[in-house]
Amino acid sequence: MALSVRPQHLRRYKDVVRLLLKYGRHDIVAQTGLDEVLDGEHPDGELTAKGEDLAHDLEALGPTYVKLGQLLSTRADLLPAPYIKALARLQDDVEPFSAEQAEEAFCAAVGARPKDVFGTFDYEPLASASLGQVHRATLRDGRPVAVKIQRPGIRQQVVDDMDALEELAELIDRRTDIGERFGLAAMVDQFRRSLMRELDYRREAQNLLTLR
Repeated sequence: MALSVRPQHLRRYKDVVRLLLKYGRHDIVAQTGLDEVLDGEHPDGELTAKGEDLAHDLEALGPTYVKLGQLLSTRADLLPAPYIKALARLQDDVEPFSAEQAEEAFCAAVGARPKDVFGTFDYEPLASASLGQVHRATLRDGRPVAVKIQRPGIRQQVVDDMDALEELAELIDRRTDIGERFGLAAMVDQFRRSLMRELDYRREAQNLLTLR
């Protein structure tokens, strides 16, 4: 059966197919027809690939896949114990983005520069995560606050990644036993909802007010 591929998601399809092949899931690739997206490329599975290799590979693919790794670390029904242990160490401790990007993102969201809003603003991030980073600041009256700024372009990147993952999950569910057994599309849909909620800082602010 011919595989219907959305051109805008081809690169993301290839990334997932290479992962499946590297970690020995040739059966999924063959049953779904996903080998077509590689266009003659034939990467071999690495018999020596370990759980820590998977953690590094997911980190290299970007924030959405880091979050996916964190989700998979809770699914002992899907992965062997060594992989679960390796993925459990995935944390949102990543390289920060620049002060210029932080100011640009802040201005786009608020309509003013940090120095025009706060008494002080520290451009050196207190913590950096896959979706955003946190900066120290003080209000005009001197009260200390934490300012959370999203990574530039992260929302569109997550949307594009999740669109591709949903399409692949639906394909695997339709054409493979493992998809039928575990319902990957439903899992990916739940993952998407969780990620989009995490990107909604207004919701997070309201939750903090409720907790207070």
